[in-house]
Amino acid sequence: MNRMNLKKISYLAFILIFGILATRCATPTHKEEGKTYPKDYVHPLKEINLEKVFSENRGLKVLEENATTAFDYYRGGVQEKEEGEKLIKENRWEEARRSLEKSNRFLRVVLKYLPEDEAYRNIYGEQMVIFLPNLLIADNDLKLITVYKNLKEGERAVQAKTEGQLYLAESLKSVKTEWAAQIKKGFEDALLKK
Repeated sequence: MNRMNLKKISYLAFILIFGILATRCATPTHKEEGKTYPKDYVHPLKEINLEKVFSENRGLKVLEENATTAFDYYRGGVQEKEEGEKLIKENRWEEARRSLEKSNRFLRVVLKYLPEDEAYRNIYGEQMVIFLPNLLIADNDLKLITVYKNLKEGERAVQAKTEGQLYLAESLKSVKTEWAAQIKKGFEDALLKK
């Protein structure tokens, strides 16, 4: 019986050690996690862009009534934004308006708890995501200018432009990206078109 228990203990120890080693090898590492950037570093479009944000947040659709954490709201905001972008391409203005406005509602909840944009934010374990709620709202508002103009809602277009510029300024306080520069140019062009 002693020999049998020793075999069982040896077998369990082997499984435990093998399991620990396998888990360590399978855990992904993220080079951005420990990376720090100079204060005026501008993240290039190939590093931070809308398509990357979309791909990081695809999956099970987040509904407002099921969102419980700031990251649920962030993911829901990104998902609604992606839907709104598709609807704009199809010239479905009213539906695009609803999706982009819903995206902004989701993202404003995030900003109550996490008010600063970050190039990379650790959201769970070692999972890093591009985290730019202010910039996403600014981009939504830039798109909403076009949507509102197509819906003949000029006053709302002006409000979207004003609000979008404020969120863009908030984003630029914490992180600089080429994407933000494009949005800024979009607002300047919108100002010229009035």
